[in-house]
Amino acid sequence: MGKLLSWIVLGIFLVVVPFISWYYLKQGLDFRKNALMELTPKDSISSNTDSLDIITRKTTLLVLTNGEGISDIIPPILQQFKNTDGFQVLSYDSLPGIQQLPDKYLSDVRSRYSDKSFILIDSALNIRNSYMHDMNSIRKMVEHIAIVIPRVKESDIKMKQ
Repeated sequence: MGKLLSWIVLGIFLVVVPFISWYYLKQGLDFRKNALMELTPKDSISSNTDSLDIITRKTTLLVLTNGEGISDIIPPILQQFKNTDGFQVLSYDSLPGIQQLPDKYLSDVRSRYSDKSFILIDSALNIRNSYMHDMNSIRKMVEHIAIVIPRVKESDIKMKQ
């Protein structure tokens, strides 16, 4: 009986645990691939348009409207990404704690996306996605911000010689 139990435990560790690990990691990989497909650049901003270099070299969440509830959405996003280098939230309207853009700055972008509330712009000035002001869009936006923010390059492990 003891040998049978040993073989069953060994089989679990050799077959079941690796399968569960593979399945879990595959789900994460599929999630990331789908998110990256949603984040293909939709449009781009000319570096001449960004003449003040406000959004260059930073992942930017551009708030287009100051609608009802927008001022309640922004503080949690700022709190979540507060320690992230290279991320900023900009607005055309005055919102507490957010840098305000000049009125005519990026006016062509604002007019093209006038039906949206937020635009996600990556560090290469590509517009990755635009979002409405509903909870599903906000959740998707937070996921997309986490994917688009440039990762800090980790140093390589070096062997002592």
